[in-house]
Amino acid sequence: MKPFSLLFLFSSLLLTASVQAQSQSAAITADKLAKINAVAAHAGVLYAATNNGLYQSQDQGKSWRPAVAPGLPATTVNTTADGKLYSFVVGQGLLALDSSSGQWKTVNNQFGSQVLMNLSVDDKASKQMAGLNQYGKIILSDNAGERWHGLRGPYRPGSEAEKRGQALFQKNCQTCHGIDGVGETYTLQALTDQKYLMAPALDASAHAWHHTDDALVKTILEGSSRPSRMPAWKDKGLSEQNARDLVAYMKSLWTQRELDCQGPKHMQCMK
Repeated sequence: MKPFSLLFLFSSLLLTASVQAQSQSAAITADKLAKINAVAAHAGVLYAATNNGLYQSQDQGKSWRPAVAPGLPATTVNTTADGKLYSFVVGQGLLALDSSSGQWKTVNNQFGSQVLMNLSVDDKASKQMAGLNQYGKIILSDNAGERWHGLRGPYRPGSEAEKRGQALFQKNCQTCHGIDGVGETYTLQALTDQKYLMAPALDASAHAWHHTDDALVKTILEGSSRPSRMPAWKDKGLSEQNARDLVAYMKSLWTQRELDCQGPKHMQCMK
């Protein structure tokens, strides 16, 4: 199963999105919009984040046109106290409207398997942002959305094993599993190709903590037992100690709940 919990909600729309994108550049009425996830008013324009993209209306909702290329779900759109407008579009990441050009620009598209369902910006410190992802987890940014982290703050490796594991992760794993293990970032291919297997998140948001240390080490060294892009890293020169260091780093990304519930105990913690 792909880690994006909203994938089933969007999949039927996305399967035809690339074909329909051109025709949907024309104005449509509100009843033709896909499911609306959020709305915002900004500078006399209405914006709707829908399952088929971000749309705008300049006539108080009578007609709507795509604000960005349609086809990929927009999960939220938010105005801020300082007059800025943000939206999150799956596959495009966090976008901000450039008031001078009227164009949407990417702030960050390194969210991995996370999508923003809600966004708030501190009215006294605009670089401080808080977001809610689809797993119900709070994520934070202290640099205007360019980098995000969980409630514990930016990761800083502690033990020597974690430091070694972090270096190995950044060299070998980060390309697929994302910065700080947040998972592979969504693309149109990942969302529409049923045969495409995404690299899962390894932090607390997915299922890595459902497995024991030994099981995780085995997967790293021998690859996945099911169809996957995960190679056998023992064939690429990694030792068992390397794998255990990687697991140590991975576990440093979990909260105490996941650490306490790791392995067979995880079913008791999912009630």
